[in-house]
Amino acid sequence: MKKYIETALHIFFWLTGFILVTSVVKNISPFSKSDGTLFYPIVFGTIINIGLFYLNAFVFTPYYIHKKKILKFIILFIACFLLVSLFETVVDYFFFMNYYSTEHEPFFAQFITNGFLNLGVLIFSLGYGLTKNWFKNEKANQKLKEDKLSTELDFLKAQLNPHFLFNVLNMAFSSATSNGDGRTADMIEKLASLMRYMLYESNVTYIELSKEVDYITNYIELQKKRLSVELPVKINFKIDGDINKGKIAPLLLIPFIENAFKYGIKLGVKSEININLTVNESDFEFIVTNSLINILGNNSDKNSGLGLKNVKKRLEILYPYKHKLEITKNNKYSVTLNLTL
Repeated sequence: MKKYIETALHIFFWLTGFILVTSVVKNISPFSKSDGTLFYPIVFGTIINIGLFYLNAFVFTPYYIHKKKILKFIILFIACFLLVSLFETVVDYFFFMNYYSTEHEPFFAQFITNGFLNLGVLIFSLGYGLTKNWFKNEKANQKLKEDKLSTELDFLKAQLNPHFLFNVLNMAFSSATSNGDGRTADMIEKLASLMRYMLYESNVTYIELSKEVDYITNYIELQKKRLSVELPVKINFKIDGDINKGKIAPLLLIPFIENAFKYGIKLGVKSEININLTVNESDFEFIVTNSLINILGNNSDKNSGLGLKNVKKRLEILYPYKHKLEITKNNKYSVTLNLTL
C-alpha cells in the first residue's frame, strides 16, 4: 500500500509541475508570441527531467554513494549534466525554436537555460536519492538487529537444558573416577568440557579461534570414542596455519561437523569424514567432507535442516559481505566456508 501511495505522489508531482510550467510560460512575453503550441517542447523537457531525476536518484546515487565511489559519482554526475543539457539544447534549437520565439536566440543562451534547469533537477534528485537510501539502510540495519536479538534469544533458550545436564555430568564423572572406570571418566570429562564451553565461554560475539578449535577437537575425540573400533570409519582432522591469531563467532562451525557424523556414518558401511581448517592471516577456510550415506535417509527428522539454517542466518548477521558458503552433493557431501576473521 505504501508503495502505491509513493507512486501516486510522484505522478501527482510531475503532473502538477507540467501544468504550472505550461501556465507560467504562456504569460512570459517571448513565449506568448509563439506561432504554434507549447505542448511539444514542454512535454519533451518534462520527459528529459523525469529521466534525469530517476536515473540519478535510483541508479547513480544508491550505487556509487553506497559503495563510497564518490569521485566516480562526481564525474558521472557532471558528464550526465553536460550531455543531457547539450542534447536538450540541440533539439530545442533545431526543432522547437519556432514554437516559442519569433527571435533567433543564441545556442549558448539556450544551453545555459537548460543547464540551469537540469542542474536543479539533478540536485533535487540527489537529495531525494540520498534520503531514500538512508531510510532503506536504516530499515535493513533495524532488521539485522532484530534478527540478531532473536538468534541470541534462541541460543539462550537452547542452553537451559544443557545447564542441568552439565551438573549431572559432574556427578557422573566423580562416580566413574571413584569406581576406576577410566574410559567412562574420560568420555564424561570431554563431554563436560563441551558443555562448559557452551555454557560459560561462548556467550560472546567473538571468541579466540584456538578455543573454538579445542571445542571441535574434544567433540571429534568424543565421537571417536562413541564409535566401535569395528566400524569401517575413517576420520581425519587437519589444521594448517596459526590458530592462536584471530577470533571467530563461537559454535559457528560445529553444526557442519555434527551433520557429517549424523549423516555420513552408518553401521556396516565404509565411510569417511575429512575436516580441514586453514588459517592464513585474516583469511579463514573450513572444509568438511563426508560420505553420502544417511543424507536422504532422515527426512522424517524435523530438525535435520535447522542447524544449517541457523548457521546461515548467523553468517548473514555477523559476517555480512565477509563470508562465502558453498555446499555441494556429488559423490560426497561437502561444505566449504570462507570468511574474514
